[in-house]
Amino acid sequence: MNKTLTIIAAVLGGIMVILLAVVFVLVLQGVLSSDGDATPTAVVAIVPPESTAIMEAASPLPPAGQPPATFTPLPTIEATNTAVPVTPSATATPLPTNTLPPPTPTRTPVPIIYPTNPPPPPANTPVPQPPPQDTRGLVATAYNIQPRSDFRVNQSVWFDFQIVNTTGGDVAYNRLGVMPRKDGQDRPDWFQQSYGGPNATMKPQGLSHEDNIKLPEAGNYTLRLAICFDGYDSCNSGGGTWATLSSEIPVTIN
Repeated sequence: MNKTLTIIAAVLGGIMVILLAVVFVLVLQGVLSSDGDATPTAVVAIVPPESTAIMEAASPLPPAGQPPATFTPLPTIEATNTAVPVTPSATATPLPTNTLPPPTPTRTPVPIIYPTNPPPPPANTPVPQPPPQDTRGLVATAYNIQPRSDFRVNQSVWFDFQIVNTTGGDVAYNRLGVMPRKDGQDRPDWFQQSYGGPNATMKPQGLSHEDNIKLPEAGNYTLRLAICFDGYDSCNSGGGTWATLSSEIPVTIN
């Protein structure tokens, strides 16, 4: 059995070799016949002895003196690049276009309507001040509370002042000194008289003076320079015509 398979395989191998040789010869003859200037060259195929009979039966050679069969090559087909038209899809969605937003509306200014009626006066209307007092030409150019003052009950609160007479003559008066005010009320009973008396006059050159006042009660005070022009007795009793010559200085008595 194995010997039979070996013989069959050898026969098939020989057939394959013969077929390859025939194809080679045919191709070579076609190439030589296409070249007019070339001389055909015989090609001798070496075939194994055990395949000679099979070769003669499969592909007999042409008789001597007869030209071999020619091999006609297949026509060459040139490839052409033909563009295939692209048919747009019926369902294709067009791309959105860049549409600018509408311009922002401008803000129209609102006209201001002014009232025709005058506004009402403020609630805290300042109280009108009384007209300036008649000091009869006497002016206090200086009035101070001195730092050496002792702001305790019945202790000395020192002050100084300077009076200028702008009239050029004598001015009659009766009392000149410091008037204390406590809790918004004048206290003429604690008045500190520095100058004055019956028939007293302020000379044209004026005067400068310092003095002190002792207050018998603790509390918040204001001290101002004041003068009385009427009769001496009337001024001493709290009456008469009084005039203020300076601003009020606040002090606290402890």
